[in-house]
Amino acid sequence: MRHWTIEDSAELYGIPNWGREFVTINPKGHLAIAPNGATGRQVDLKALVDDLQRREINMPILIRFTDVLEARINTLAGAFHTAIAEYKYQGTFRGVYPIKVNQQRHVVEDVVRFSKPHHMGLECGSKPELLVVMAMLKDDEALIICNGYKDEEYIEA
Repeated sequence: MRHWTIEDSAELYGIPNWGREFVTINPKGHLAIAPNGATGRQVDLKALVDDLQRREINMPILIRFTDVLEARINTLAGAFHTAIAEYKYQGTFRGVYPIKVNQQRHVVEDVVRFSKPHHMGLECGSKPELLVVMAMLKDDEALIICNGYKDEEYIEA
């Protein structure tokens, strides 16, 4: 029987596939996040959680890496901008973030902030989401996509 390796774990869990340059397994065998990509500094998640527990911050906790969010938005928009230029497409790219994916205020605020250079908008599927979108999205070139007919108040808003 051979010794289990870090590479075995990475392959088993498909980390190179979903983690891209942001998620890896470090030499200690711990999951690590590189918020600025493969060439940037890594955060050992186990060490971070151990430190938080020593400071009596109890689990579960939410750890956000806004640099990853910014990089993914820029990569997505950049891919469209590159294709538009390469194929001489006459239209424009106006992506939207469906806020149902994550409605937390700080996440939606970050999405709006990082998306602004690309004029990306927001998608909403309910009246409460629509009210959030209208309050947060200040880019006149960004789209607000209303997902389906709900009721008269939704349409009126």
